[in-house]
Amino acid sequence: MTNDPRKPKWAQRAAGADEASGAAPPYRKRRRWLAPLLILVAVAAVAAYLVLGREDALTGADPETAAPAEPAEAREVVMQVLSTELHEVEAGELRETTRITGSLDPANKLEIPAEVAGRVDEVTLQPGDPVEQGQVLVRIDIETLTNQLEQQRASAEATRAQLELAQSEYERTQSLVNRGVASVSTLDSQAAQVRQLEANLAVQERQVANAEQSLEKATITAPFAGTVSERAVDPGTYVSPGTPLMTIVDLSSLTLEGVVPVIYAPRIRVGQTGEVSVDGLGDQVFTGTVDRVSPVAKAGTRMLPIYATVENSNSTLRGGMFASGVLILDAAEDAIGIPVAALREDDEGQYVLKVEGDQVVRQPVELARTWDGGQVYQVTSGLAAGDVIVASALERLDPGTTITVIGN
Repeated sequence: MTNDPRKPKWAQRAAGADEASGAAPPYRKRRRWLAPLLILVAVAAVAAYLVLGREDALTGADPETAAPAEPAEAREVVMQVLSTELHEVEAGELRETTRITGSLDPANKLEIPAEVAGRVDEVTLQPGDPVEQGQVLVRIDIETLTNQLEQQRASAEATRAQLELAQSEYERTQSLVNRGVASVSTLDSQAAQVRQLEANLAVQERQVANAEQSLEKATITAPFAGTVSERAVDPGTYVSPGTPLMTIVDLSSLTLEGVVPVIYAPRIRVGQTGEVSVDGLGDQVFTGTVDRVSPVAKAGTRMLPIYATVENSNSTLRGGMFASGVLILDAAEDAIGIPVAALREDDEGQYVLKVEGDQVVRQPVELARTWDGGQVYQVTSGLAAGDVIVASALERLDPGTTITVIGN
């Protein structure tokens, strides 16, 4: 064992022990894995150099003169925004509405009954046929009625002749009484006879008038223009007064018998308008006007019946159709509204994100009230028609952010 005065004693003892045991020193063991590690590092360095050199060759950049890479925090952040998440501001009508549902019935509907007894001679129309005002619908046998009329007229003429004779006799008797030839009792008797005949003639003339009316009522005509909806009799049927003959309807306007929640009762007024659509007619919208409002809600439903007139000038609608739509409770014309989700608020107040170029900026706004069941804010200042704002609540989108719009 060689003693090295530069080594500590514990190192000299360890080395002596290793020499005595024939074991290699520890530092020699570490050298066995150090060499491969250095080789791997060298290979990695050469590979990195080659890769960087290839990129420089492809881009035409000089590795010695190339500018250093831009720090990540200095790069500009660009957010993508869907076109559906933007809203173009426009001035228009803002509404407060409530749903209305119900069925449509003709505004004018009449079931025509017989007013005289007799056998039906003629029925001119079938269900679905159009009818004009005054057009003949049904004729009842008039032979019996004509005979009755002629009899009443004859009786009246006979009574009229008797009355004329009685009046002449009364006038002669009165002249004789004035000369003292006839008695006053005779004159009084003739006067009573004249009054009786006058009363009989009045009754008979009334009977003649009734017979004439019955004859006229044997021919039934349409009281208004419309369409035949039901035919209840055929020729040969015997009818009596009150027997249903035919039903006609006027489809130029219909009545919507709808219901709305009773909580809206204080806000419903006659004259308010609504927009309704009908099953089977696609996207067609019809306008209705409230004519009547029930004073009592339906028991057990808390729904208030209302009655609105719906114009049907082109005869598209039919009675019995189911209609649904909205009743306009209040409206503001030429107003600017924005979706509720577009409004933001910070320490400085309420604002929206307005698109200017490729950035969004903070745009303060002032509000009046909400519409459409709280879904739309009415803006009184801060925005104008044509402005484009962010309509969705995008939490990561802040004022000053650059955006790119995707989608149509």
